[in-house]
Amino acid sequence: MEFVIYTNTVWDSPPRSRHQLAHALSENHKVTFVSSNLKGKPGLTINKVNDSFDLILPSFPVSRRVRYRMPLVNEAYQIWLFPKLKKHFEGREVILICSDFGAHLIGAYFKKFIYFASDDYINNVQVPALVKAYTRFTQNRLLKTASFTIATAKKLVDDFRKVNPKSYELPLGAPDFSKSKADEIRKRKPDGRLKVVLLGFIDKKKTPLDLMNAILRIENAELHLIGPIADDFLDFLEPAGKVVTHGVMTGDPLGRELEQMDVAIAPYYLEDPNSGRTPNKMWQYLASGLPAVITNLPNVRHWEFPSGTVYKANNDKAFVNQIVQAYQENTDSLVRERIAIASRNSWNSRANQLLGYIKDYFYDEK
Repeated sequence: MEFVIYTNTVWDSPPRSRHQLAHALSENHKVTFVSSNLKGKPGLTINKVNDSFDLILPSFPVSRRVRYRMPLVNEAYQIWLFPKLKKHFEGREVILICSDFGAHLIGAYFKKFIYFASDDYINNVQVPALVKAYTRFTQNRLLKTASFTIATAKKLVDDFRKVNPKSYELPLGAPDFSKSKADEIRKRKPDGRLKVVLLGFIDKKKTPLDLMNAILRIENAELHLIGPIADDFLDFLEPAGKVVTHGVMTGDPLGRELEQMDVAIAPYYLEDPNSGRTPNKMWQYLASGLPAVITNLPNVRHWEFPSGTVYKANNDKAFVNQIVQAYQENTDSLVRERIAIASRNSWNSRANQLLGYIKDYFYDEK
């Protein structure tokens, strides 16, 4: 079984669900990751990442951020690119996983294709009405022509099933980590500080400022921010002396930094219009043994966790109280339990879940 992961995602960027699923599948299968286009003369650059993983980088005269919002240009790109991809894989039985919500012509070139949505692409960002209508059109066509669809949020799956009944939930997964390293992780020794960490893309639009300031009012609390910080977010946090910024961190440096924290948070606005929102960072926290306090978003309410591992808050007051509770309840045994949860929900386990759907659809029905 060979896979093509077709995306509108930059390859050289912090790993997203498309990257993570591709790497997990490549553990046992040949995978080719097709990146979003670079701006330049039309052409394809093919690189070998390793023996089981290839990377295709298309070039096109129009940048991807402009291209996918312009119907005629987007169609021209697909009509140019998809025949080249089809020819490249000629004679090979591949299953294509499409995570580009605008690639609505792909079914004409690849018979076995799965539509993979990791967000509510229609409502996630504010765009002109015509762009939103075009996105709705392209996604609906993908849903109708896909062999089956997978989505990372229950609300998306429920919506997709109205168009394609063969739609399944495939939640985001935890990062892979060494078991020997996991066995060494312990809760941080008390030193009079409560170190609260937030990992991710941080800005005023998606990160509740009032809640951040309520956390800073916890006695002896420090707020540690890991990731890119947009706009003037930091200017609104008080007291500023209790805020520590670490910049962008990945891999082992990120893991070591998280081990120095007490409680990890995933705060969102409950009124968020992005109906596909789920806390990807939660899995990273659990893989590091940290208690996770998260906003009780609609898409996580059906997820069940053992007591003392994940705390779901329905409002700011509960969120702050649960940070303190998580800190007070933490034990080394809970650290190990959280890591075990992450291990059971790794991207490798998600890949195996997807392979089960593929077996049921493409092989058992023959």
